[in-house]
Amino acid sequence: MKKKIWWIIGTSFIVIISVAFIFFSHSITANIPSKSSYAPTFKDWTIHFSEKMNPDTFTSKTVTVMNNNNEQVDVSFEWNEDNTVLTLQAPNDGYNIDHTYMITVSADVETTAGSQLDNTFTHSFTAVAKIPNIKDNEQLMTLLKERMEQRKEMTVQQNDSSTEESSSGDAAMDTASSGEEASTTNVQVDGIDEGDIIKTDGEFVYFARESDVVITTANNDNSNVLSTISEENFRPAEIYLHKDNLIMIGHKSKPIREQQSAKSSSIESFPLHRAQTSVLIYDVSDKSNPKQVREVSFEGSLTASRLMDGHMYLIANQHPPYRILEEDATDTDVRPFIKDTAVSNEVRPLDFDSMYFFPESEDENFLLLGSIDLDNMDKEIAMESYLGASNQMYMSKKNIYIAVNKYNYQDEKDENDAGKNTTDIAIARPPANTEINQFKIDSGKITYNASTIVNGTLINQFAMDERNKTFRVATTKGDMWNEKEPSTNNLYTFDLQMNPIGKLEGLAKDERIYSVRFMDEVAYMVTFKQVDPLFVIDLKNPEKPAVLGKLKIPGFSNYLHPLDDNHVIGFGQNTKLVETEDGREPRVRINGLKISVFDVSDPTEPKEKYSEIIGQGHSYTELNHNHNALYKHPEDNIFGFPATLFETKTVHKGDATYEEQSLVYEGAFLYNITPENGINVKDTITHQQEIKQMQHPKWESEVKRMVSVGDTLYTFSLSQMKVYDMSEEYVTQTVELPELKERY
Repeated sequence: MKKKIWWIIGTSFIVIISVAFIFFSHSITANIPSKSSYAPTFKDWTIHFSEKMNPDTFTSKTVTVMNNNNEQVDVSFEWNEDNTVLTLQAPNDGYNIDHTYMITVSADVETTAGSQLDNTFTHSFTAVAKIPNIKDNEQLMTLLKERMEQRKEMTVQQNDSSTEESSSGDAAMDTASSGEEASTTNVQVDGIDEGDIIKTDGEFVYFARESDVVITTANNDNSNVLSTISEENFRPAEIYLHKDNLIMIGHKSKPIREQQSAKSSSIESFPLHRAQTSVLIYDVSDKSNPKQVREVSFEGSLTASRLMDGHMYLIANQHPPYRILEEDATDTDVRPFIKDTAVSNEVRPLDFDSMYFFPESEDENFLLLGSIDLDNMDKEIAMESYLGASNQMYMSKKNIYIAVNKYNYQDEKDENDAGKNTTDIAIARPPANTEINQFKIDSGKITYNASTIVNGTLINQFAMDERNKTFRVATTKGDMWNEKEPSTNNLYTFDLQMNPIGKLEGLAKDERIYSVRFMDEVAYMVTFKQVDPLFVIDLKNPEKPAVLGKLKIPGFSNYLHPLDDNHVIGFGQNTKLVETEDGREPRVRINGLKISVFDVSDPTEPKEKYSEIIGQGHSYTELNHNHNALYKHPEDNIFGFPATLFETKTVHKGDATYEEQSLVYEGAFLYNITPENGINVKDTITHQQEIKQMQHPKWESEVKRMVSVGDTLYTFSLSQMKVYDMSEEYVTQTVELPELKERY
């Protein structure tokens, strides 16, 4: 009898749980994805429903937008195809700036099945200018907490494509003060310098290592080390030269403001880490005794920098202290802090007058844009902050373009929620689109101008270009390994107000872009999955970009460099296809480095005129992900780059078959590359003493960069400088560099 009673109780409990599950799993809800308390005046609000709704029940009585005076605002409705998303279109004259509005969706609205909304839905917002100032700390904290909450709900592992792989560039050529032509940093835009780890003025060479900067003479075989600049807690990442000043940009581990601690239940107290960028400026008029004359430090990680006409431009990201925000601390100033010794040794937070936010953005990071007038060293750095982020940066003579990935959380959630209510968690997926923000520049002044969103993501800074009053951008949409939604590649054109002009979509299905090179009226695009298609795209009419021709060859080019008007050099990887035993499509295996010369004199039939394979297996060069690593002689067609070469052999052990690779060479490669004679090795220069029986080269002897003055080449590793006579083709001197104080 007792067993029967327990059985009845157990069955009843299961029935109750089942009924409750059915009831709650069919709850009907409304939600505005990524809703914000602030919105632009012409904001169209999209309300997502968990069920298909009956539009006839949505009227001016059941859906309202009320203003400050409790007056109803006239808005129009627009539904998507399956009636799950309602768009409330803004009034014809927009919302009034600084006025607060309340959106209300009554619980009386119904689904197509006649069920009502579980609860009345409301959302309050304040209308703001296109790019409004952040007024005070209260508004800043509201914005950060809203966006942080959205990030926590997403729980997304982002695929970061911010690493800048190189594509194409123009080498800026300057006349050295010694009267002989000196090589310069290989840059994207002629006349706009980029930071690198080496610079020369034609008489001296400045080389940034892991913890210092070494200054040497460039005096042929009488060269020597003059001095070393080393700052405690500072690691240089890139350097510039401007007149008698050496500018070092890097990371300073000592925080510029007092460290704060966050508390948690599991850990009593732990310090908050804030990334920090420092710009140290030295007077090097006396090369043997350089003196620091200025420090500019600010909280944030450097994205990119540029130098043009005496003005240095800096782009950085600063992540707010999430742990402090989660604890709801009211005594914490989350603004980025800055220090500029040109005006004071004191550290201060960025003024609210210089802080803005993009109302449509979901980013909770601070995008920092700064400029330093190097010809007026007493003038304080001009810095502004936008609540946003940056992944790529491109700069023309008149504009800065900041590209940031826009992750498609809601579309994934909508797919999961189709016809049912699920937990509000989006599945991680690659970034879907890219937002590009344009800022005008004028003698150091940076002003926001316009924005746009393009389908897909950018491979690097060279996917953007501005010429002839047209902005051009190349993207890859989707994942090339996704069979349901295969990747495609696109090119878009815009006017300088970021209004769309033309587009070319759907190129190279199942592949992604590996490099892009924009010329005046043509673009070269390399995509890859198993073979390397080179597309030649006509941009003469920006309203109608069109493919003129394409070429398919093994391997792929990471970096495209113009040789002359009719030839382009491709630096990249060689590949081979390996058959699989299960009958699936062949696997692609990297098999050495590759240099190609493409003949594009007939754009409808591009040809690989010459090619050179270097090494085997996973041979590598920094050039494939950093265009600054390319050396170009200022007068002759001599190119150089550092590389590490391996050779491979097939090994059979029992049932296992695999490839082993062994180190064969590391050093600098010099090539003569001409349209007439092709690709010819001029020489190789190594700093390694012995590589036999070594799996990897000695890190301190790896060649990092090379520069030249006249016909003398200087190669640099962390431990040595070698002087090479390019006419006689031999090393004339080896200079030992000071021992690094520390590596880590």
